[in-house]
Amino acid sequence: MFLRKLKELFKKEVLILLRDWQTIMLLFFMPVALIFFMTLALQGVYTERLYERQIPLVIENESNLPRANMLEEKIQDDKLFRRVELPEDMDRDRIFELGKAQALVIIPEGFDSGEKPVEISFDPVLDYGYKLAIRTVLTSLTVEVVMGIDNLEAVVASLIVEKEKPNRYVPSPIQQTVPAYAIFAMFFIAIPMSTGFLKEKNDGTLQRLFTYAVSTDLVALGKTIPYYIINVVQFFLMMVVGVLIAPYFIGTSFHLGENPGYMIPVTLVVAAATTGFGVLVAVLVRTHEQASTMAATGAILMAVLGGIMVPYFAMPVFMKKLAMISPIYWAHQAYLDIFLRDAAFSVILPKLIVLTLFAGICFYIAGRRVKWI
Repeated sequence: MFLRKLKELFKKEVLILLRDWQTIMLLFFMPVALIFFMTLALQGVYTERLYERQIPLVIENESNLPRANMLEEKIQDDKLFRRVELPEDMDRDRIFELGKAQALVIIPEGFDSGEKPVEISFDPVLDYGYKLAIRTVLTSLTVEVVMGIDNLEAVVASLIVEKEKPNRYVPSPIQQTVPAYAIFAMFFIAIPMSTGFLKEKNDGTLQRLFTYAVSTDLVALGKTIPYYIINVVQFFLMMVVGVLIAPYFIGTSFHLGENPGYMIPVTLVVAAATTGFGVLVAVLVRTHEQASTMAATGAILMAVLGGIMVPYFAMPVFMKKLAMISPIYWAHQAYLDIFLRDAAFSVILPKLIVLTLFAGICFYIAGRRVKWI
């Protein structure tokens, strides 16, 4: 009897969904568009910032002797630097103030004879990591010139071997955007859920349901299952887009990690959390306007806090702590554990427990509220 009731509630909800198929299609197209555009944007901003950026640098050679000239040439040719010229009428102390360069290297008179060292000045706002990289490169190039070594990097490479592994902390642009905007779109399921719920309330369907021997939990479950299935299908379609289609247009492959099968339990739990949020919104709102506003605002706020709009790795410490209040943070990090860190399931499990608690709280409140709507 329970299964028959659930089946009828499921069929009813599917019929409501089919009447609003445009909204459902939008839920699929929105993350696809966001994945493509935001991946390209991240390639242009974060990838450059983290991996490919050149530091604008001014070189002043006051010596003009052979060693000094050789060092100047090596610095200018290094791929980390982009040499800029200091205008003749500009004081060297003002180059940072006006943003003309981020580092100043002075090769003084007396460098060739070993009387004076190379001088480096940095823009005060330059990230410490870049300062360290600049010091390291300049030290290496200076040692090459002073010691008469052609390529110090090759000499060091024969003594120290770096074992290359997939990145464990910073996701590639496509690893960031595919799960991020798939999860983001899954939370927007609250809009068609709440719209359908309000329609049933306004036309009396919901009140008629409660004249039958059905529990509030069964009604909530019957309304949730179709949307739950949509969210699961939606996520895996976004993964197909991210793994098989997007790389051809973006030029970046998608590394799935050593345990891609872990995506199945993670997605099932994430879908429960997103549909739980949807059914909660559905029972709290009174009008269609409230439904759209609450669902969209809630999803956007959770995305901002959860490391979707601004990647988590780029957040300051305070924001990283604040991110933990967002269920989107736990969902996104669970996927990054799979893609980046090849994490064991025991590492992912605590995140799934948090999402399960979130879903349970949403369903509990919805189950208690739906009877009184």
